Amino acid sequence: MELEKVLVKIDETSQDYSMPRRVKSVLKKVGDDLKKKDQDFSMRVTTAIYGIEEVANDINIPMHAKTTLWDIISDLESLKR
Repeated sequence: MELEKVLVKIDETSQDYSMPRRVKSVLKKVGDDLKKKDQDFSMRVTTAIYGIEEVANDINIPMHAKTTLWDIISDLESLKR
C-alpha cells in the first residue's frame, strides 16, 4: 500500500461523524506528522503506529472505531516493509 492511500484512509476516518473526538484528533495529528518530510520515513510510520495503538487500546473507544484503527495500523505496518 502507498502512503497516499493510507493518508486518504486516515483523513476519511478522521472526518467520520461516528468516530469519537479523541480518535479524530489523534488521526489528524498522525496524518499531519506523516506528511512532514523532515523526519526519516520509517520513524514517521513507527510514531504513527504507536500513536494510533495508544488510542485503539483505550477501553472507552467503541468497537467499530477500534476495528478501523487496527486496519489503519495494518496498512502502516505494510509500508514499513
